[in-house]
Amino acid sequence: MKSFMKKTILAAGLAAILLITSCSGAEKAEKTESSGKKDPLATTLDMGGVRMAETVHVGVLESPVPIVDETIADAGEDTTGAERTAETFSSLTELQLSLMRGDVDSVKIADCTARYMAARNYEFAAATLNTETPFNVGFAMMLNNTDADLRDRISKAISDIKADGTMKALEEKYINGFIEGKEPEPVEYEHFDGAETVSFAFTGDLPPMDYISADGIPAGFNTALISEIGKRLHINIKSVNIESGSRTIALMTGRAQVVFWTPVLDNVTEAMYPDGMTITEIYHTEILSEVKRRS
Repeated sequence: MKSFMKKTILAAGLAAILLITSCSGAEKAEKTESSGKKDPLATTLDMGGVRMAETVHVGVLESPVPIVDETIADAGEDTTGAERTAETFSSLTELQLSLMRGDVDSVKIADCTARYMAARNYEFAAATLNTETPFNVGFAMMLNNTDADLRDRISKAISDIKADGTMKALEEKYINGFIEGKEPEPVEYEHFDGAETVSFAFTGDLPPMDYISADGIPAGFNTALISEIGKRLHINIKSVNIESGSRTIALMTGRAQVVFWTPVLDNVTEAMYPDGMTITEIYHTEILSEVKRRS
């Protein structure tokens, strides 16, 4: 894949939004309109007569590590021979609007969020990537490396929550249980008099795993997991709402001590994360999926 870049799509009359399908025999590209502008459905053909997209523009949520974004955007098999470009977005709202407008051809994102998007917008269709083996994305929490002790305590709590089956129960109830149907509700945090207070940042950009309600209140799996961690560590929880693109800044400025989700891939080491940042043990793993507009 060529170097990761942000590109502005030209006016619809000059863009080539290309249809990928199969056909037999040789075909010519669609005729241009009387205005002389290129038909947005025009395609090129390979020697076997198979339609090929000239360019596929992929959208992904911005992460603290550029190589994570690039790897996610480039994931999956492409049999069309299309050139692939990518664009990162600082929020799920911007990403979905771009897909609706046709500024991006597809969105690559955690499967639970892909299915959540498709369940709430009939124009969206979600499917796991076409790969020989599932493309898994882990999710960990990110902190300043000066909070290494807190990181280790949270990681220990995550391990214990996994080991006793609590994590699986939380995932089933608060992730799989809210992909379709009603929206998640907040899970209350238990208060411990005189105990340490830790601020956790949520984005709401990875529902139903990281969800913020319309009135700005974190809810669902993120609050359920943090509540469980709070109980096990006997700490008080403070919620902070941020955008995906400001996760590192939130930690650097002290607005939050812990960022709820940070994508982790097998080919990414902690040394690749922003200077001064560290991550916990992975608490949840998702298959990578792709969302497109229905034809």
